[in-house]
Amino acid sequence: MTRKNTYWLMAATLIACMAAPVLGADGPPEPPREAWRAVDPDNLVLIDTKYGQVVVELAPEFAPKHAERLRALIRAHFYDGLSFYRVIDGFVAQGGIGEGTASTKDHPVEARDLSAKWPLLKAEFDRASASTPVFTPLGNADLMASEVGFEDGFPVAREPRDGREWLIHCPGTFAFARDNDPDTATTEFYIVIGQSPRRLDRDLTAFGRVLRGMEVLQKLQRGDPDVESGVIQDPSKRDAIVKMALASDLPVTQRPEFEVLRTESKFFADSLQARRHPTSPFYFRQPSPNLDICGVPVKVRSFVVDR
Repeated sequence: MTRKNTYWLMAATLIACMAAPVLGADGPPEPPREAWRAVDPDNLVLIDTKYGQVVVELAPEFAPKHAERLRALIRAHFYDGLSFYRVIDGFVAQGGIGEGTASTKDHPVEARDLSAKWPLLKAEFDRASASTPVFTPLGNADLMASEVGFEDGFPVAREPRDGREWLIHCPGTFAFARDNDPDTATTEFYIVIGQSPRRLDRDLTAFGRVLRGMEVLQKLQRGDPDVESGVIQDPSKRDAIVKMALASDLPVTQRPEFEVLRTESKFFADSLQARRHPTSPFYFRQPSPNLDICGVPVKVRSFVVDR
């Protein structure tokens, strides 16, 4: 098994897709081989649209039941042919049949049939803090949580007083929607496409992040946030979810492979330090050493493998 020489690297869409300006780029260049971890193909979700493909990595350790449900829905081809029916500029892109909204009537699946096949899920807003994967603190205070940092590249918040941790709603976060009751998620998902809605942290079940394709999501047709909470009223104007698949279900020869920078690595620690104290002549005023958890990119790369 040999890798082709052509690699395409991207500064992690991370969840944020916010790389530093070219003239002000900080930190060392290419990470060493040992600084990368391979993404499990069973956690790699591929969302095809007419604009291109969105690639999401799941974090099942944070919400095992939601991850299990999503895999089952994908394998049942539930989402194929549905749409991003609620898209709010600067906020989220929500996909599915629109249960609980006026758009439900646009799909042949009745609400009662939906709940019978896909029962309500118990909320998994947070989990007990664990020793694995390794938690790497950001290193400065956060306005929304007692402590923030990274686990396997995912932005994570912690509350030491109750020993709990949860995924942060940074741009690119993948989560399940719900009704007012906490335990009402079933099939609807959303992806954060704008500013970080941290008010949603620990209030909805987040269990993934975009690795590639934020530019695809930005092309989606928008709804009016003042009309039915952004539900696009004309079904013909909603962008379709052409297909959703798990990389693990594809033939090995067609399976994309992704690697994420290890956030517990020395390379990442050095990158954080360089971002905190930049030495580039681009900065004629030294920026604050305090970092925003959602503004720290985590490198992602994909490659083609000869088999």
